[in-house]
Amino acid sequence: TITTTIATTTTTSQDGVVSYQLMSLKQLWEVSHDKVRLAREYLDLVRRYPIGMRTVIFHTRRMLRDELNQYQLMEECVAAQSLLDIDTILDKVGRYRAQPNTFLYDQAKATRQREILERRKREEGKRKAFEARMIRKAKREGRDDTEHYLRIGAEVPTMETIAKLKAMITKEAQMELWKQLNHSQHCLAYHVHPEGCKRDRSCAFLHADAKGNNAFDESDEVAG
Repeated sequence: TITTTIATTTTTSQDGVVSYQLMSLKQLWEVSHDKVRLAREYLDLVRRYPIGMRTVIFHTRRMLRDELNQYQLMEECVAAQSLLDIDTILDKVGRYRAQPNTFLYDQAKATRQREILERRKREEGKRKAFEARMIRKAKREGRDDTEHYLRIGAEVPTMETIAKLKAMITKEAQMELWKQLNHSQHCLAYHVHPEGCKRDRSCAFLHADAKGNNAFDESDEVAG
């Protein structure tokens, strides 16, 4: 039998010695097609060589995108705060896959996810239109840097900034800080108003999720 040796990422709790397992090429092929097992091996590596949760979530989504969508676990994955949360999600995927009758389709969750996707598409359309206007403006003014206006107010706010803004008493103070931190392209009401932005689709400003909110696009570039 043709075999190959691969190193598992399982370590002992006392001395951290890596164990090795001899596998046939057939077994190796089967493992490579088991997305849940691949994800678990990835988490083992993360425990041995720690990286940020944003990166963990990004790669977990890439490995299990179809399963996370099928079992309505994408939102839960994106909101994960720890490796234990990801482990729990992998347990659910494994259970639903082995026992399909245990999965119950949630129509409310499906509606919410569809609304999020539609909002993202609207934001992409508004952003492209805004960029085109700003580039035309820079060209009309004869600027060598056609992206001059695109950098003004483009910084995406953080969750910490949003919390600080909500603690402020006056709208004027909020707006002053908003501009100081280079967020003027983004909708202040969307982030700080209890009911969000009342203009919704007609709003000319960006409705982008704050940094630290584990919001992802498939085009995201994530560094460890």
